Amino acid sequence: MLVIDVYSSSTLDVIEDRLCRGGPAYYAQLALHAIGAADARVRLALPTCIDAEWYLDADWCPGSVHAEGYECATVFAVKEGHGGRRLRVLREPDPLEPDPRGDAALVSPVLGELEPAEAARLLTHYRLAIVDVQGFGRVNGGGEVEAFSRGVLAFLEQPAEPGGFAAVKLSLEDVAGAAWAAEAVRLHRHAPYSALLVTAGPRGALAVLGDGSALAVRPRRVEAVSTGAGDMLSVLTLYGLWKGWDLEDAVAGAAAAVACILLERSRRGRVEEGACKASFMGRRGVSVEKLPGGCSSADCIVMAFEQG
Repeated sequence: MLVIDVYSSSTLDVIEDRLCRGGPAYYAQLALHAIGAADARVRLALPTCIDAEWYLDADWCPGSVHAEGYECATVFAVKEGHGGRRLRVLREPDPLEPDPRGDAALVSPVLGELEPAEAARLLTHYRLAIVDVQGFGRVNGGGEVEAFSRGVLAFLEQPAEPGGFAAVKLSLEDVAGAAWAAEAVRLHRHAPYSALLVTAGPRGALAVLGDGSALAVRPRRVEAVSTGAGDMLSVLTLYGLWKGWDLEDAVAGAAAAVACILLERSRRGRVEEGACKASFMGRRGVSVEKLPGGCSSADCIVMAFEQG
């Protein structure tokens, strides 16, 4: 049994007056549920008073808003628009103490639950880990979530000694147009990480390896809300690596499954157990391109998605 420790606050989203489960741990468990991974489970690695069984249930939006009852969850008001998602903080819990026990880790803070140095130290406990640095780049600006690049760079500047495969994940929206993105890519080249993963929701992912070589992984295009896509791709990549796949196959399988999950959720409002297993195992609808000359700059990353 693969136990994946998720380092993130339990997160709830208020979307159009509905209370919806959200955050990295929920989306990680949803992804495993969608591919029927009976040999893997998510563990909340930051203490919480929320009922873990309720929180990790596959049903996305179970009811109306009663956010005042979830004192130990981060609660966001979420608004989707043409300019992307906007988040407003309704509740932010106190800092939490990490509790490493599992076999693999997804370190994905949503709003300052972990200090960069603390996140780097956690990697020594795991032979498989992905760190999503987006949460290090957020700050609660009086209730509105604002971008703050210094936190991302602070993590990449930390000395780290991963216990095995460890990747850093950014999203394309973090890279495109961000003044600090070039410095982040430069720092990654000199850090002890196996890969840099850049995700773009339904558009797939780019994996930049330690030697500078790069793989563009492009799934079939789906028109659907992409919330949670990055966390789902991360956890399914970890699962594929644990199964013995190489990184190319792991990311391709993950991207295929994520496209399936987003489509199922859009059509049916929920995802049945095992509904996307065939997509994951067969890498359905995914193309993988090895970029000639690699990809070692922020401009190259953006162009790789534009050309796809």
